[in-house]
Amino acid sequence: MAGRARAGLIAATALAAPVAAAAEPVYFHKPQVERAAFEGDLSECVELAGGVRVQRQNLPYSPNMYAMAAGAFLAGFMASKERRHMIGNVLRTCMTDKGYRRVKATDAVSDELKRLDKAQRAERLYSLASDPEPAGRVLPQ
Repeated sequence: MAGRARAGLIAATALAAPVAAAAEPVYFHKPQVERAAFEGDLSECVELAGGVRVQRQNLPYSPNMYAMAAGAFLAGFMASKERRHMIGNVLRTCMTDKGYRRVKATDAVSDELKRLDKAQRAERLYSLASDPEPAGRVLPQ
């Protein structure tokens, strides 16, 4: 049961909250998928995406410590953005390989997910994933 709850929380965290403010809220859909299969597939893909590493940026030397600090600060922002992008790509590719489709959640579904706690969100995401028809627009893989 602990593994099941952990996978549900991973699902809720990975799918319900958009990566950035402008990102679309998406979920993965595979009609009639069993809960154990969905949790296993998602856990495997989240674990795989967690191994993403971004190459560290080499900053040019400057005797001005303020310039170095500003450069490091901006490099950190760029590395974070690149890492989120790579994680999204790995997660999308992995789930696609397992037969899932990415679906842009409708505004009503997105608002509903924001109001739920983690356990309820995980349950709702599973019901969305296993419904016969997706609740939203299917996105290109």
